[in-house]
Amino acid sequence: MDVLSHMVETVKPGGLVLDLQVVRPNPVVEVKGRHLCEIDGEALLLKADAAAAALDSLVRAGSIVEEAVDDHDAFEHYSAGAELIDDYAESQRNLPDHALPLLRSLAEACVVREHCRLRRLRVK
Repeated sequence: MDVLSHMVETVKPGGLVLDLQVVRPNPVVEVKGRHLCEIDGEALLLKADAAAAALDSLVRAGSIVEEAVDDHDAFEHYSAGAELIDDYAESQRNLPDHALPLLRSLAEACVVREHCRLRRLRVK
């Protein structure tokens, strides 16, 4: 919360803060709209939950005003499953072990669908 408070303090009164966060449920891997597997995003989602709670606390305290919320899906596009595996190798999110053979052999494009929330906040 301390970092967030300092961020809000640096914005001039009446200034905008845009907050983009991943939200539950976990992201999924899809090919042509077909669900292949769910990605374990719990480590990142716990951090996002804490950040959202901190912002909510500032809204309740009247330090900032939530003007708009947009929930939407974001897509990460990959040319093949191996590219996705490489991209997630150092990620806080984990591909399920049971899906790795399928993803390694996947030669067609795939996407990761992730739920996101964009909030427009105004500093009082």
